Amino acid sequence: MDRREFLKTASAASAASAAWQAAANADQRPAPPGAAAPTDRDVWIAVMRRLADPVLTHLANGTLKARLPVEQAEGANRRNVTHLEALGRLMAGLAPWIELPADGSPEGRLRADYATLAHRAIARAVDPASPDFLNFTRDRQPLVDAAFLAQGILRAPRTLRDGFDATTKRHLVAALESTRPIVPGFNNSLLFSAMVEAGLKSLGAGWDPTRVDYAVRQHEQWYKGDGAYGDGPEFHWDFYGRFLDVPTSLSVA
Repeated sequence: MDRREFLKTASAASAASAAWQAAANADQRPAPPGAAAPTDRDVWIAVMRRLADPVLTHLANGTLKARLPVEQAEGANRRNVTHLEALGRLMAGLAPWIELPADGSPEGRLRADYATLAHRAIARAVDPASPDFLNFTRDRQPLVDAAFLAQGILRAPRTLRDGFDATTKRHLVAALESTRPIVPGFNNSLLFSAMVEAGLKSLGAGWDPTRVDYAVRQHEQWYKGDGAYGDGPEFHWDFYGRFLDVPTSLSVA
C-alpha cells in the first residue's frame, strides 16, 4: 500500500462533516455559488484530520503495522521505528486541541470524538497482546518518539491522562519505563529522557528526577545567548535545533 491509498482508507472510515470536507478541498476547487467559504479554522482542522485520521483510525483498529506504508531513504531501515514516530509526533501536536473542553458545537463534538479515538489508539499501541504493540526498546529512535508521546499526554492531562483506564495506564507506564536503557546523546537528546520521566511522574509512576535535572542543567550550560541554545556544546543555527530544543525544554520546565 502506498501513501495515497493509506490516506484514503482512513478517510473513508471517518465521518467528516460537509464543512470540513469542503475545507479540505478549498485549495483545489472554488466553493459552489452561494456556499459559505470555509474559515481559516475549518481549513486547519481539515489539514489536522488528514494527518490524524490514518494513524489513529488504523491504530485503534489494530491495522497500523499492516497498512502504514514505510517510506525511507535506501538502506535507512526504519521500519521498526516508523509506527511509534507516527503516533508520538501526532499526539504531541494534536493534544492541545483535544484538551479544549468538548461542547455542543460541531467542532466541540469532533474534539470529543478524537479524544475517544486517541485513547483507543494509545491503548492498542502499548498493549503487549495487540497486533499493533509498538516498539519502545529496539534501536535508539524509540526514546525520541516515546518522549513525544509523553509530551502529548502532558499537554492534555484532563483529556488524555485522566481518561486512561487502569490497564492502559499500567501498559503505558511500562512502555515508557522500557525506554530507560536507551542512552541519549550528549545533546538535545537528554531532553527526551527528561520528557519520558516527566510523563511518568504525571502518570503517578515512579520517576527519576536526576534525568530531568541533568538535562535542564546541561541546557543551561549550552545557552548561547539571545534565546538560542547549542545542540550539545556545539551551536547549530537550523530548524532542527529550534524545533526540538526550545519546545521540549519549555515543556520539561
